Amino acid sequence: MDCTFPFSSTTRLLQLDGGQLDEWKYSRRVRPQYYHSKHSLSPGSQGCQNSRLEPLECRDLLVQNALFTGDLEMVQKYFTKDAAINLIIETKGDELRWTSKKFGLWSLSYEQELTTPLHITASRGYTDCLRLLLIRGAAVNFAPGGKTALHEACAAASTDCVRLLLSFGADPEAVSEDGYKPLHLCKSPDSIECVQQLLQHGASVKSRTEEEDDTPLHIAARHGLTDHVQLLLRHGAELEPRNEEGQTPLNAACAQPHRPQDMDRYYQVCQLLVESAHAASAKHQ
Repeated sequence: MDCTFPFSSTTRLLQLDGGQLDEWKYSRRVRPQYYHSKHSLSPGSQGCQNSRLEPLECRDLLVQNALFTGDLEMVQKYFTKDAAINLIIETKGDELRWTSKKFGLWSLSYEQELTTPLHITASRGYTDCLRLLLIRGAAVNFAPGGKTALHEACAAASTDCVRLLLSFGADPEAVSEDGYKPLHLCKSPDSIECVQQLLQHGASVKSRTEEEDDTPLHIAARHGLTDHVQLLLRHGAELEPRNEEGQTPLNAACAQPHRPQDMDRYYQVCQLLVESAHAASAKHQ
């Protein structure tokens, strides 16, 4: 049986035996609360294989192409009212992994990532396709690859998709396999409206990433996002929390290597944080 582990000098997966590796792979690939639909995608889609015990996996390249290109007409054709919506699609990621094939041979290959039609359309900003899938019953918080479609939309700064997913009940506090909530993935200037939508739907400005122990304010300051910092402060973000490295948001902003063209916005971020700290101090005196 095949097995894989990350291409990293520090990985601990080298210490796992075959049974443990199988268990690890299963825990990453399948969420036990999600099962196959009794419907197949369409009579002509032979690449979509059905089973009662495992999620429905789609290997039909025509279906995948329609999703990745945002072809609404074709998506409507494939995803009818009676079609299975919560498909799992395996794609190649960016991380190299050592993979063991039969006969004990090992090779380097890109990690296979699990995604769904909802994740694909959300990450690419295909709002019309996303709406169709949601109306047809796509599970809005399904996360077979370790993150939800809302995580993908926030990382892509796709405001319309974020708004649509939240309106269909996406969890703004969902935690990804890597320990991030959607708010932690709003790292670009274009994602400011995503932050607004998340906060309006109950996302916490005090949430922490699991590994780095960063707050959203740490992340906004580190990326020199002035508008994000202002918005988070207005919603009660704390000024002095320390992350795993002992940094406050102000430390995080100052510790970054700044390109000349970015100096102004980092200066504005630091100014905002310092002024807010002074105002808070004066208020308590």
